[in-house]
Amino acid sequence: MGDWFRGSADGPGLKLYNGASAIFLDVLALPACELAETEFERGFALLLCNSRIGMGNDGFDLDELPWPAAGWEAERDYLLRVVRLAEARFRWELLSYEPRIFEAFLAEYERLVLDFSPPTEPVELPRMWDPDPVEAAFARCPEHGLYLGDYTDCRLCL
Repeated sequence: MGDWFRGSADGPGLKLYNGASAIFLDVLALPACELAETEFERGFALLLCNSRIGMGNDGFDLDELPWPAAGWEAERDYLLRVVRLAEARFRWELLSYEPRIFEAFLAEYERLVLDFSPPTEPVELPRMWDPDPVEAAFARCPEHGLYLGDYTDCRLCL
């Protein structure tokens, strides 16, 4: 079993098995929470923090995110900044493990984000994307800086 990270459900993508998916989400969540400012960005960071392997994740297709009709390029730039900070090992010293070979996975995901254009029609929100998250979900872990999310705990403290 594993997860697909793609631009769209029928497009090429990055297939990671459960353990690698969890690490991939960890290394993306660190910069995502740090950089998030807009509603979309905070929602994406919260999605990463809420996503737990074994909780029914079946993929993370970019075309399932609620991209704004106007100005979506700024949100794509946010995703690129997140990936590039992860590639620079942003805050990896806070992890209880050393991610290995993730540079290739991050480079592939960066390519997917660069090639992506959102659908012109509104999409149904991903199951884990709460359209009206409670403000408490955005409380941050004092040790790792991640959003505590809907589970009110840090994905790295588990």
